Formats: sequence, structure tokens, C-alpha cells
Amino acid sequence: MAHPRRWTLGVGLFLAGSLAALLAGCCLSNHHREVSGREFLQLAGAPLGSAFDTRFIGSTGTRAYLSVWSAMPSSVGGGEDVVSCPLDDLPSEVISTIRAGRNPWPK
Repeated sequence: MAHPRRWTLGVGLFLAGSLAALLAGCCLSNHHREVSGREFLQLAGAPLGSAFDTRFIGSTGTRAYLSVWSAMPSSVGGGEDVVSCPLDDLPSEVISTIRAGRNPWPK
């Protein structure tokens, strides 16, 4: 029979490792999500809040990108994520501003 102290140490190490793995998984963020032009415009125009913020990152030849930050814990979808939409889904004046290298949503 194993010594009770060894058993306690083994359980403690197992629990500590499990907790570390859980916390590491919860801290992962920075997901990419593709959204419609309508949702992209709603996010881009959202006012700065104490627990939510968006920032225009830039574009490629075909897509526009936003950084979306939420103060919610990452285990429930918070943290910083990137959203994108096809440029063709945006209004022409927004596309022109983006292609000119300017931020259509300065804050």
C-alpha cells in the first residue's frame, strides 16, 4: 500500500497540472472570424466602451480587418479577436477610404 503522503502529493501534482492546462486553454484568444459587411460596419462604428473596443487594422486586396477587444474573460469569448469581411460587402465610400490608406473609423 502506498504511503498516504505520496498519494496526496500525486493528487496535488495532478490537480496542479490540470489547473495549469485549463488556464492555458482559457487564455487563448486571437481568433479570426469572417462576418458580413453589415456586421462589420456595426462593429466598426461601435462606440468605445470601458469593456469593448474595435480598431481598424487594415485591408488586403479583397478583405477589410478589425481588431475587436472585449474585457470578458477569454473562457467566455473575451480577449482580442480579428474579424474580416469582403471589401465588396462595404459601401463604396468606405472602400475608397480604405484603398486610399486611411482609416474610415478614426476614434
